Amino acid sequence: MNEEFVRSVYTSIIEGNLTAYKGLFDRDNSENTIEYWKSARSLYSGLDESQKEILFRIIKQVMIDTVSNIFGVIDGVRGLDDNNDWNFMLSINGQGTDDELADCFLEYVEIQEDEGEIA
Repeated sequence: MNEEFVRSVYTSIIEGNLTAYKGLFDRDNSENTIEYWKSARSLYSGLDESQKEILFRIIKQVMIDTVSNIFGVIDGVRGLDDNNDWNFMLSINGQGTDDELADCFLEYVEIQEDEGEIA
C-alpha cells in the first residue's frame, strides 16, 4: 500500500506541480500583477535553456526533499523542533504505514532516477 501511495504522491505533487511551474514560467504573464511572479518571470526569461533546466532540477529536488521530510516527521524519524512528542498513526485504506513512508518515497525516487525519469 505504501508503494502505491508514494507513487501517487510523486505523480500528483512532484510531477504535477513541476508541470504547473513550467507552465507558469513559460507563459507570458504580462497581465499578472503579483510582484513575486513578475520578478520570478523576469529572472527566468534571462536564463538560457541549460540554466532553465537546472532551475527546474533544483525546484524538483526541493519538492522531493520537502515531501521526504514531511514523511519523515509522520514516520517519527525526523523531529519538527525540540519537542519531539508528536506521535502519528497514519493508515492508508485501513492499513498502517509501518513508519516507512519516507524510505518508500526515497526508494521510488531512486528507481525513477535509475530509469532516467528524473534528470
